[in-house]
Amino acid sequence: MRRDSDQSYMVLKISSEAERICSLRQKQVESARKYVVDFYGTLTTQLGAGILMEYCPGGSLAQLLEERAPFSLGECVTALAPIAQTLSALHASGQVHGDVSASNVLLTAEGMPKLGDFQEARIASDQSVGSGTPGFMAPEVAACQIESRVGEQDVYSLGACLWFLLEGTAPPEPGQRPPITVIFPQIPTLIHELMLDSLHLDPRQRPTAEQFARTLFAAAQAEPIDWQHCTPTDSTHLMATVHPEVKSKHARVKLRKVKGPKKPSSAAQSHWQEHELHQTPGRSKVYLTVVGGISLIVVSILGVNLMGDQRNSTKAENTEPAVPVEDCRIQDAAVVPACAFSADVVIANFLKLSGERDAALEAKNIKALARIYPPASEQLERDKQMLDSLAELELGLSGLNTTLEDISIMARAHPDTVILSATSTQEAYDYINAKDQVVHRAASGAHERIQVELKLVEGQWKIGKLLGRGA
Repeated sequence: MRRDSDQSYMVLKISSEAERICSLRQKQVESARKYVVDFYGTLTTQLGAGILMEYCPGGSLAQLLEERAPFSLGECVTALAPIAQTLSALHASGQVHGDVSASNVLLTAEGMPKLGDFQEARIASDQSVGSGTPGFMAPEVAACQIESRVGEQDVYSLGACLWFLLEGTAPPEPGQRPPITVIFPQIPTLIHELMLDSLHLDPRQRPTAEQFARTLFAAAQAEPIDWQHCTPTDSTHLMATVHPEVKSKHARVKLRKVKGPKKPSSAAQSHWQEHELHQTPGRSKVYLTVVGGISLIVVSILGVNLMGDQRNSTKAENTEPAVPVEDCRIQDAAVVPACAFSADVVIANFLKLSGERDAALEAKNIKALARIYPPASEQLERDKQMLDSLAELELGLSGLNTTLEDISIMARAHPDTVILSATSTQEAYDYINAKDQVVHRAASGAHERIQVELKLVEGQWKIGKLLGRGA
């Protein structure tokens, strides 16, 4: 449907249980609204009561798989990790979805996943047996068994969705499945274990939805979902433009932001604090793997090994401009002095900003971070998301330091932009808990050649976009 007042698109779903679903759904999404299809209200029609909902022009994951190859692991992280965290929030508040499947995960115009179809949703205290979608439904549902732990059947469905996205078909019946290492020889062992545990016949051996999300985040870096040429023709014009990554190491790459789900409500959060993550076979490694896996998140969200300089005396030497600052003061926005763009001044400012950024991230100082970026910076939002992710795990960073070598100016875009090239190396750093105890040490990263944009904003250099990276 399209509303005349603002020409916005909506979906009208006719349902004989519209009122019950709406009231239940309102309660369910209090702490997990971001990755759930928006609900606008009810409408009476000639065919009965209907629900007005958000229109997701990207269609469902199932529809997407009909038109393209199976997902990469990075795309699976984007598609399912936020859904798993959303389900975790629902389970923490005593709710279950009841019909998680690839057909019920929809894509917005920006390629963001949203969970829909709450027809089978219910509260955990409701002892009625639900149903589901064949291929994604837990075996005990067909046997009319009641859940012993909230959400264990949703977790089975998550595991089936992961299998479906990686293989292109739903998992076979338990007794007919080939060895998972034969079906998926290229994926990490951690994902093998995650699917085996999630699809376990014994519901008590399955991980929680929160464990499922953390393990996915730990296993791979999130990637934008490639929907090009796969969406319905009549909705393609509503989708955001996709800029596919070019393999050339000097190519300009547009980073797409993959947002994490909204933090749970205080009630849901307190529920998590009172209950430890359940132990399941193969899950003893999850905590350390998650902590170690945040290295991937840090690498991607920090801007892919962008900043840093040698601490102590080396940093002090590098940050001294070769040209007096007074001589490069910008008096008129229309007249930028040449010395402001000299290689020594630009590189010195880049190193200075790098050190300030590292210190701000360790101190979790958002205001200090904001001072090193231009207004409305996507990189600042990524830094905030990374700090939020660490805060949810009650972790911090210590010893964060990235060295930059062979720095050179690739191009100048008059009047306010310079593009730098540098070899970046992430040094080893620690994850620490609230008591400043080291819980994991991340090893040094590999060398990468990066291209970074620096911008002059009101006479001050600011870190702009990451334009490219390569070996």
